[in-house]
Amino acid sequence: MHKAHLISAKTGHGIEELQHQLLQLINTGALRNNETIVTNSRHYDSLLRALQSIEKVQMGITEDLSSDLMAIDVKETLYHLGEITGEVTNDELLGNIFANFCIGK
Repeated sequence: MHKAHLISAKTGHGIEELQHQLLQLINTGALRNNETIVTNSRHYDSLLRALQSIEKVQMGITEDLSSDLMAIDVKETLYHLGEITGEVTNDELLGNIFANFCIGK
């Protein structure tokens, strides 16, 4: 049974402990079971894109590619994760949409 911790988005109290606990789940593989469900389709899409970028980095390491080339994929991975965590703002998301799609011609 996990001990309850107080967290405040306003003051930041408990955020470091939350990050630590999330990293523990990732490092132990606890999130690699079929019980993890992503209900937001935009988050699901971002996770898939992040996974694709991570796989490119892994392939680049295997093939001994230049770190400059792999840095692009690492940046792309962080971008997709930022879409979920809120580090990528709505303005950036809209900019990305308009940069990649031709609208209203």
